[in-house]
Amino acid sequence: MRARVIWLYNVLWAAALILGAPVWLPWVLLSSARRRGFRERWSPLPVRSQQTLWVHAASVGEAEAAMPLLARLQEQGLSLIVTTSTATGRGRLRERFPGLTVRLAPLDLPGLIQVSVRRARVQTLVLVETELWPNMMRAVSVADGRVVIVSARISDRSYRWYLRARVLFAPLLRRVDRLGARSEADLARFIALGVREERATLTGDLKLDRPPPEAASDELRNAIGRGPFLIGGSTHAGEEEALLRAWSELRKGAAPELRLLLVPRHLQRVPAVCALVERHGASFGLRSEGARQADVVIVDTLGELATLYGLAELVFSGGTLADVGGHNLIEPVQAGRVLVHGPHIENQRHQEQLLRPFGVLHRVRAPEDLARVLGELWADPERNARAAAAREGLLAHRGALELTLKLLRPAGGPRA
Repeated sequence: MRARVIWLYNVLWAAALILGAPVWLPWVLLSSARRRGFRERWSPLPVRSQQTLWVHAASVGEAEAAMPLLARLQEQGLSLIVTTSTATGRGRLRERFPGLTVRLAPLDLPGLIQVSVRRARVQTLVLVETELWPNMMRAVSVADGRVVIVSARISDRSYRWYLRARVLFAPLLRRVDRLGARSEADLARFIALGVREERATLTGDLKLDRPPPEAASDELRNAIGRGPFLIGGSTHAGEEEALLRAWSELRKGAAPELRLLLVPRHLQRVPAVCALVERHGASFGLRSEGARQADVVIVDTLGELATLYGLAELVFSGGTLADVGGHNLIEPVQAGRVLVHGPHIENQRHQEQLLRPFGVLHRVRAPEDLARVLGELWADPERNARAAAAREGLLAHRGALELTLKLLRPAGGPRA
């Protein structure tokens, strides 16, 4: 059964590459950055002289989750190779871990992955959250390595899809040697999909074990100027427009000095966000170029969002008005801020369950509600007191890092 599943997967891969070439090939060739990324995706992992842990995190969210774990693994002096599926995830990890090998993952093609595993002497493949790549998992297993999924989660939407395709994914998930789930619900879902129950355990969310956000540097403060700020963090298309309208309404009323910080989830959208703000008629500037005199600051750098939350008076968490499923809801609270979010937080159910009792989440059903909810928060001078209490309460839910390290030890991970 496993062989048939892998064979079908590889046939579909080949068909997609060949039939889709008229679309993806021009898209790659028209951008120098995409051409470099394409070459990287077709290149095997580097040669290593000792057994290696290969840690794979899809994008920025998974990369952020992996950071506490990577820091500890690096302290152990282990041979590490870290890969991502996106350039933004790669950029964030390279910035945080300049001494590590961080690159885009090779495409999940059988020959390329087998060569990678052999060259890098991969002993353990560590997949962060929900990264299921059949050839990657199979190649490591065949080479007598181990497959471990950490901070494992599965969204409502993905779970429904995986259930329909369980006959295909169950043989793949039975290859998993250890799984540490983020929540009880995620644990039950992975077991239902095929992970062996005796190999799965509850470890918690690695994002809860991240250190407090760094204090804002003088350079950052000088670049963006003085507040007060409304920040839109990890925004997607449509959300910047909604924030601009709500911000304009607040400026006309109770908050005439309020400035707007826009932090797009994907940096390639920065030119489109600049054009949107320009059409709106507001003065704007890029954080990288200095924007202390602008009404709207567009953040075109990586790794500063957690710190920027701490400089803002009002916070909107992106990916929640857009039908994306939400991003890290805990990060603003760890910075001492309550937050406003839209209806789409299905990818962050566990974080919502942790935070909702503290009263730090303020939901809007539609973009039209943003100005009203933000205005109510602006009028409350004690609005962030609840975030301080929540930050203390979250300390009781830490510990995922130590449990994850224990999970890795039998798989050749860090020694006690």
